[in-house]
Amino acid sequence: MFIEAKIFLTRMYLLCRHAARSIALLALGTLIFTQLANAQNKQNQWPDRPIRMIVPFSAGGPIDIVARKVGQRLSDALKTPVIIDYKTGANGLIGADYVAKSAPDGYTMLIMTGSFSANAALYKKLPYDPIKDFSPISQVYRSYGMVLVVNNDLPVSSLKELIAYAHANPGKLSYGSGGYGNASHLVGELLNVQTGLSILHVPYKGLGPAFNEVIARQVDMTYISTASAANGIKENLVKGIAISGTARSPAIPNVPTFTEGGVKGVDQVYGWSGIFYPAGTPKSIVNRVQQALASVLSQPDMKKQFDELGIVPIGSTPAEFSKFVSQDIELQTSLFKTANIAQQ
Repeated sequence: MFIEAKIFLTRMYLLCRHAARSIALLALGTLIFTQLANAQNKQNQWPDRPIRMIVPFSAGGPIDIVARKVGQRLSDALKTPVIIDYKTGANGLIGADYVAKSAPDGYTMLIMTGSFSANAALYKKLPYDPIKDFSPISQVYRSYGMVLVVNNDLPVSSLKELIAYAHANPGKLSYGSGGYGNASHLVGELLNVQTGLSILHVPYKGLGPAFNEVIARQVDMTYISTASAANGIKENLVKGIAISGTARSPAIPNVPTFTEGGVKGVDQVYGWSGIFYPAGTPKSIVNRVQQALASVLSQPDMKKQFDELGIVPIGSTPAEFSKFVSQDIELQTSLFKTANIAQQ
């Protein structure tokens, strides 16, 4: 009798233990399912608050102009405010690092220029990994090239005249750039290398300030994107001398290419911008923003505005943009070596 009772109790214990384990597993499964469902619901409800678009350069520059235009249209398309937020300095590194370390929830994005690739090629150590720490959304535009503009007091009106003047006045001329490693810096040094000149480089915190200093005659020239150069030339604030790239810009058709002016080796330098999320942002959100952006950029009036700025709207897929960035980093690395710009 005692033995039978012991066996019975043992069986009951095992049964209860099995039941408890099953209940625990069921509870765990329910918790996981609930968390996944909540995460999915959050994605489905996105966006439910404003989105910040980080601009890593000073206000007034070409990327700021584009960010405001695109941000407003994205606000309409996504039905939530897109707020422009400036995190400037270090040729875009500060703003890019801020986004890389932001929560991957779709509410913080980076609109960046080609400095994204240039920084990856120029600096031995970055505070982030340009490939692993970002989710590329789409390329926004590409320009026809970087435009060499000079202040109105400089007695030149062509690239040949500028080169001759610089040779006749060694050490006199200076050019402003958007920062060390910026595309404007790259073109300036490529011109020095290809012509044997030594025009002094003066870096600024963005192309907006550099361009304003040319207008104010604090520096002699700068290399700026077609977005700002077109208006400056049309308003006679500066003189357009040459444009990098392989073709003239329709926005400033009277400005010849460097190749036409007799200087080769700078035709692969042009401006571009794109939008990134932090790595780990849900693909559903990345794809939704990309689709909204592609729709915005295809609108006839937006294309017209871009044409007036001398830039070409793109609207590429995340995969296409990711491939472009990787290839551009390789290209920038090669061009910096040619321009004798030392890695930092």
